Amino acid sequence: MKRIVCAILVAIVLGSLSCKPRASESAVPKFERVVPKAEGVPSDTSGGSEQAPAVDLAPLKAAVDASPDDPAARFAYMVGLRRAGRFVDALDQARILAKMKGDNPFVSVAHLNFAQIVLDDLPQGTELQAGLVKEAMDGLWIGLGWEPESVPAHLALGRLALPAKDDNKALHHLSIALTVTEIGYQLRTDMAEIYLKRGDKGKARAHLEVARDLAEKAKDAPALRRIRALLRETG
Repeated sequence: MKRIVCAILVAIVLGSLSCKPRASESAVPKFERVVPKAEGVPSDTSGGSEQAPAVDLAPLKAAVDASPDDPAARFAYMVGLRRAGRFVDALDQARILAKMKGDNPFVSVAHLNFAQIVLDDLPQGTELQAGLVKEAMDGLWIGLGWEPESVPAHLALGRLALPAKDDNKALHHLSIALTVTEIGYQLRTDMAEIYLKRGDKGKARAHLEVARDLAEKAKDAPALRRIRALLRETG
């Protein structure tokens, strides 16, 4: 009975927090079906902010307290914490959720949310963020073992590999993501720089030409200057 109630709770949380609810989806998300980052949520690691969206965490926490071994309840609480801007607390819940045994369909989602918080929610370049990169990468390896074709996981792993200076892993996973979706001009430029370091001017130029078109559409002048400078290096 508790599991049924928690499953209903997850459905309610996802429906209320998502910008575009999709009624046809089940309450248990696939690896790809991760609640997107809320617009306007600040990169705050101190336990929330007045600017964060109003999220009633009390019933979500109560559900976890009542059924601490129920992954559906813990997933809903993790999502709520992330939406509320309490990113460090959300990381803790993702860790717990990923390690829960038994009937737990949320393992991959937990690892992906952990990685996305590290990449998108925490302030970049801080000691905290840098210290979590390896943990996030290790988690994504586990998640990919469950769902090896997950594009969001490959994209996140490629992004994490860049600051980790693991060029092979970055190129491998970003290239996989590119077979399905556009990854954006910033990441394409990062890939081009790696290819240039390796002397592969052809692949570098191919990425830079696409990146230039995307950056022009976005009217991103600093990015265009970087891209044009790199294009000159390709001859």
